[in-house]
Amino acid sequence: MKKQVWYFILGLIVIILSTPLGYFSINVVYSNENLTGEYVSILNGFIHSFMLIGTLIFSVGLLNILRDTY
Repeated sequence: MKKQVWYFILGLIVIILSTPLGYFSINVVYSNENLTGEYVSILNGFIHSFMLIGTLIFSVGLLNILRDTY
């Protein structure tokens, strides 16, 4: 049961911090590029990818709990 709680917590943290992680990732990956017209769309892509990763981690914890109870 303890391992599943860590999955829940880690998944929620990644989902909550997806926006700052997205801004940080754009600054790291595209540090020397001029992103005048594409900044918002690239930022949304990074944010959504981090949210998807958090959801997948959260669902692994949920599936482990369901597997252990049945």
